[in-house]
Formats: sequence, structure tokens, C-alpha cells
Amino acid sequence: MNGVINKDGCYYYHNVKNAEFSGVFAEDYHFFIKYEDKVYMEVKGVGEVVISFDELQKNKQWKQCKQYYDLSLLLTKDKHSVVYDSIYSSKNTNHPNAYSDVRFWSIHTSFIDAETKAITEGYACHYKINPYDLVDMEYTSQKNIELFQQDYAKAYVFFKELDTYNSLAKQLA
Repeated sequence: MNGVINKDGCYYYHNVKNAEFSGVFAEDYHFFIKYEDKVYMEVKGVGEVVISFDELQKNKQWKQCKQYYDLSLLLTKDKHSVVYDSIYSSKNTNHPNAYSDVRFWSIHTSFIDAETKAITEGYACHYKINPYDLVDMEYTSQKNIELFQQDYAKAYVFFKELDTYNSLAKQLA
């Protein structure tokens, strides 16, 4: 992953042409990083996996995750930009209770207020990992993928708001 870095105070803006950063942040979240054939996916209350982009696109077991991925691409205008905040963190945002740990890497994207269904722009999507670590990350084992999918099925049996969120996101385009 090759990034051009610009510093502004405590913020390090990384422009990475060979990677894509996107996310859906509403009452829960789905975050994605695509690098070459790898897709890192993090889902609130479920965990994270690294799968191939081809698997995300074609495997019917990933259908709902793919819908979130597609939505994340609609919501994120600059998919090649990620920010490292060296002083502040996810605990200093409008969403301080969204994460159980402190996170320093985020993207500027549109996020959805689950209560009002309003779309706002900002830094709501904070990655658990350093995005550059994805380069050396192994794909998730089949056993751990199955566990992720089981946990996902329990947490996201059917998220009825997905259609509403898609409609809102398409208004941005």
C-alpha cells in the first residue's frame, strides 16, 4: 500500500491510490478496506474478517455484507483517503460510545443518523486496525469465516433499514 501523506496539526492525511476505504455508520457499522484482492471487513458486535474481493462479490453467504459494501461506496466520496489522528481519537467524536476501544484511523464519509434518517458528513468511521497492516494480513481461516457468518446471522437476521439507507444514499449521488 503506497500512500502520500500530508500533515495538518495532529492529523495525517493519507491518500492511497491502490486501496479503497469505505464504511456504513448508522446504529451499527460495517467498515471496509479493499487492497488488491483483499477485503478487510469489520462489523459492530460481530468482529472482523479478511476475505477475497471475489468471494465478497460472488458468494451468496456474503449477500447482505455485499449490500453494505455497495452502500459504503455510495456514502464515501473519496475512497482513497484515510486519516490518522495522532492526538485525538474515536473517543473524541460525536459518537464516543460506538467503539469499545480507542481508534486513531478514520475516513471522511457520510453517515446516517439512525433515529432521524438524516445523512451527515464527518469522521464517524474509525478502523480498529492500522490500514497499512492489511498488506501483510492473512486471509481469515475457513473456520473463523464460518464463526463470523454465524455471529453475523444472529446479529443481522434482517436489517430492514438497509433499503431506507440505500434510498438516502442514492439521493447523495
